[in-house]
Amino acid sequence: MLKFSQRINAITSKDTVLLRVDFNLSKDRQGQFVLSHRFYSMIPVIKQIVAKGCSVIVVSHLGRPKAGGVDKAYSFSSLVPELSKALDLPVSFLPGWPHQKTFLAPGTVAMAENTRFLLGETKNDPNLVGKMLNGVSTVVMEAFACSHRKHASTVGIASQVSRLVLGPCHQQEIYAIDRFRHFSGQRMAVVAGKKITTKLALLEQMVAKMNVLCLGGGIANTLLHSQGYQLGGSFVEYSQLRAAQVLYDLAKQHEVKLILPQDVVVCENLQDNHTMRITDIDHIEPQEFIIDVGPKTVAAFVAELAFVQSVYWNGPLGIYEHESGMGASTAWAQALSSSKAYTLLGGGDTLSVLENLGYKGFTHVSMGGGAFLHYLAHGTSPVLSALQAYEEDACEEQRL
Repeated sequence: MLKFSQRINAITSKDTVLLRVDFNLSKDRQGQFVLSHRFYSMIPVIKQIVAKGCSVIVVSHLGRPKAGGVDKAYSFSSLVPELSKALDLPVSFLPGWPHQKTFLAPGTVAMAENTRFLLGETKNDPNLVGKMLNGVSTVVMEAFACSHRKHASTVGIASQVSRLVLGPCHQQEIYAIDRFRHFSGQRMAVVAGKKITTKLALLEQMVAKMNVLCLGGGIANTLLHSQGYQLGGSFVEYSQLRAAQVLYDLAKQHEVKLILPQDVVVCENLQDNHTMRITDIDHIEPQEFIIDVGPKTVAAFVAELAFVQSVYWNGPLGIYEHESGMGASTAWAQALSSSKAYTLLGGGDTLSVLENLGYKGFTHVSMGGGAFLHYLAHGTSPVLSALQAYEEDACEEQRL
């Protein structure tokens, strides 16, 4: 497991700290930010840094706006009052950061504008990195969800700053995933979602290390179709049928118990409840498509909980955007939250499912999506590699 020596308590009083967070928050229908756990988890971190007499520049990206301009729909200006309220401190806004001079008094907080507005951010432009670090003595990396991205405000600043610290929430993420990766005893994974291409590397890892692998969503559809099942108008990733067959064969080779849907919820029209029904997987009509896995399948997943010591879940089991596709995910989440096993949940869509169900009862719910999958598959990330290089350099300097 990775070990890191630098902690927030290593920050020197009156430092100027760049705190890289993940405030890539969703908005409601009125265009207001939805203040989720990823927002509130940063409040004690900011307070801890401010308590040391430091000034803090809070930095994040939001969405995928076009770089080089300002799109109000992706601006952090309306988040500043919410941050100030949560901190019970005045928070200033830096619309021109890092191209404007920034002077912050000790113990003050400022929120920088969306880094995705900056030309060179996604290309890790060294000139932009230099401007981001101008006057900054310490970077605290808390944006675990962005740790797999080689951007200026992630790997760029992590590679160039004079003092680099891994934030407590970031540490918690990697330790929780590491614990699962090295967990002894019977292990189970439930992996779902639409496309097998986005999770193929992860699935290959799961096959090699899991005792039980349960699949749902479009991923399961593609595997089922590769085995000859006719799924009507259901989503199938036809370009990945060969990869699905290879995965199926690998599961057999590793003697993994592979559980695919036995029954499913199908419909002809998502807007018409009268067309919905539950059917076995081999009785789907040509005009129907799968919207969720069925109760027999969920029961098969739940039955395995009695025999495993750790469980990983990534991805909704059905079309979670519609209430009719949430039944299986809801039933599975409730069963999993009552399990005595070590339970690790991750992935952006999984978080969306849990927003309505709550986070209680699970060992760890990761705030990362792609970063979570990257770390689970590889045991590191570009940001963590930069941090390890920083710590190795620091140890070498101490020896000299």
